[in-house]
Amino acid sequence: MRESEKLIKATKQKFILYSFLGIAAILFSSVISVSYHEKSVNLQKSLQSLSKLITEEYKLTNEIANLSKLFVDTEKNVSTIKDNLNDRVIKLNTLRKKIDKETENFPHKQLFRENIGLFQTKKENISKFTKTLKGLLAIPNNQSDVAKLHANSLSSQMRGDLGKSLIQIQSRFLDKLANENTKSNQLLIILILISIAQVLVVWVFVFKPLYTVITSQHERLLTTLIEARSANRSKTDFLANISHEIRTPMTAILGYAELLKNTNIEQEEKLTAINTINSNAIHLMEIIDEILDVSKMESGKFEVENRNVNLSKLLNEIYSLVNVKAKEKEIDLIFSNRGPIPKTVLVDPKRLKQILFNILGNAIKFTHEGYVEMSVHFVAKSNKLRFLIKDTGTGIAKDKIKKLFRPFEQVDSSVNREYGGTGLGLVLSRDLAKLMGGNVRIVKSTPGVGTSFEVEIAVGSISSEKLIPKLSTSIIQESNFEIDNVSIDGRSILVVDDAKENARLFELYLSKAGAKVEVANNGIDALKLCAKKYFDVVLLDLQMPVKDGFQVLKELQEKDYDKPVIALTAHAMQEEKDKTIEAGFNAHITKPVSPETLISEISKQIKLGSENYL
Repeated sequence: MRESEKLIKATKQKFILYSFLGIAAILFSSVISVSYHEKSVNLQKSLQSLSKLITEEYKLTNEIANLSKLFVDTEKNVSTIKDNLNDRVIKLNTLRKKIDKETENFPHKQLFRENIGLFQTKKENISKFTKTLKGLLAIPNNQSDVAKLHANSLSSQMRGDLGKSLIQIQSRFLDKLANENTKSNQLLIILILISIAQVLVVWVFVFKPLYTVITSQHERLLTTLIEARSANRSKTDFLANISHEIRTPMTAILGYAELLKNTNIEQEEKLTAINTINSNAIHLMEIIDEILDVSKMESGKFEVENRNVNLSKLLNEIYSLVNVKAKEKEIDLIFSNRGPIPKTVLVDPKRLKQILFNILGNAIKFTHEGYVEMSVHFVAKSNKLRFLIKDTGTGIAKDKIKKLFRPFEQVDSSVNREYGGTGLGLVLSRDLAKLMGGNVRIVKSTPGVGTSFEVEIAVGSISSEKLIPKLSTSIIQESNFEIDNVSIDGRSILVVDDAKENARLFELYLSKAGAKVEVANNGIDALKLCAKKYFDVVLLDLQMPVKDGFQVLKELQEKDYDKPVIALTAHAMQEEKDKTIEAGFNAHITKPVSPETLISEISKQIKLGSENYL
């Protein structure tokens, strides 16, 4: 027990001793280091100040010499020249006083004593130069020959002794000051290294456990700081890029909307304006969808919805849509297969389309002549589909390829200006492919020749009996609209939306289809109308003042309201859709919505309601 106590006591004494010695050594070294650092900083400031003044002196004397040459030209206004020279004389005298003051207060006196002769020579040459200049200014305007002699003398002095002395000071004296400053910095670094070594010794013998903890915390803090800075950079890049991409179509939308206010506009111009507004609005929605998808990817909330899909039909839909862009640019679009491919695959069709649209769209965008080809290959061993997309476009330099899969970036700023885009397409395509058991990679790219991308997707277990020999791009498309949809003509529909312009738009859509439409702009009015009147369908916004859509639905359910209630909202994420269905909504329609989609969903819910009633 006593031995333990002695050991503890000795350890405490050593701890206190080493701590005291370590702290004393650190303080001593720190004081010396700080002192040398302050001297170094002061020397550097004085050096920069003096260098700037001598440079200004050189420029000013050179200006005076050049200005005096104008006396040779008798057509020049001599009085104006003399006025300009007078101004520079005043500046030169002021500058000389500043230099004298700076040299007197310079912290490294020894260096001035060693080079006093050089400064004295410079001072004499400046005095001589100034004397000649004053003589020039004192000569009457009508004595041009005498003035020319003085002017030539000034130029000669600048090219001779004065110019040389100024250059010598900068090349010899100031360089030597810089060398001395470097030595001072080196000494400062040595002192800092000694301090660090002392700190390490104290850590090893005294603070090792504490050092481990501090280091761990420091690393975590540094990692957090780096992540925060990276997030800020990404945010800045995002705002700059997305602002451009949003403002471009918004300019067209607002501009053509303003044009439509003109009652004298021709019908053809009116249709062009409407089509332009529509296409730019669709483009804005595509941008928003991309941003939402990337956000869901980063939050880990993105989910794929796999189902059995006819592969040829899906690829035919992609071909039909993408080929329009290819025809506009007068390039060939070729779809083919290498070996047998599955008739049916287990994939998320929406996301597969999104991936291929992005890759094919980029290929067409950067191809000005030639072709874009996509070949499909089924790898039976891994049950994966491989799409090889090849183009004869601009190609990408090797040093630019690494930027392809970075968010908000394109290969260079000129490309971004010429072709546009958020820079999210390839990043999103790669992440989607990984979620679907595959990947997106660049196979080859040669500037001026073209680029090849490979997209790989897992498609589930496929037996050899389910393979087809050839891919066709001439499949007749089936209509997505049900033939036996129930007509909404004469149906009573309540539209509830706090955005009056949206409510009015949906009212117009449905009225043109023959429906009897009433509108409410808040939840309380909606409940009052439902209590008084019969509605076949209620379209209910989710975010409203006073009572939101969920509260309105709950009260309707409590009153045994048995007609379809459809959520009509701008919330587009899957978790929001799941939330509305779970709450009891019969369907979820995302804004913006086309008239066809709106009428189709209402018709579907009326039909389902009738079947359930029977």
